[in-house]
Amino acid sequence: MRTLLKLSTLFLALLILNPQQSEAQIKAGLGAAFASDIEQVGIQGDLHYRIADLPVQIGGSLVYYIPKDNRDFLEANLNGSFIFYEESMFKSYLYAGLYLARSEINNQNSSVLNRAIGMNVGVGAEYDFGPLLGFGDLKYVTGEFNQPNFAIGLRLPF
Repeated sequence: MRTLLKLSTLFLALLILNPQQSEAQIKAGLGAAFASDIEQVGIQGDLHYRIADLPVQIGGSLVYYIPKDNRDFLEANLNGSFIFYEESMFKSYLYAGLYLARSEINNQNSSVLNRAIGMNVGVGAEYDFGPLLGFGDLKYVTGEFNQPNFAIGLRLPF
């Protein structure tokens, strides 16, 4: 898993250092997320890179879910998005990617740690409020934690 994270970081760094950077757009976001199977609310942080002159963006997110019933849950996502609608201040996109999850259930005398790798597919939208972008994402995760997830929040373009 560490090797995958190192390779992903290197890939994102190469894209950011691309000579077309002046035409590209980088966005950082913060929002709230809800995972339906584990029934927990979380805090999501994400980073997206829009590839210049293409309706494509890549991004990643990290979601920490507020512990409930002695369960800690954390997920990381690495996604590629295709922007299929972009008019004026509204944008819609489809995405798919890699999903990594860590779940820990703490009992009185022991804890059970579970890690999972899976895929996710989703649809999302952004609305331009000027200096901020409002977003909403709905995705379905396949793997050990099969569940729909929903996120909503704000992104700041750079």
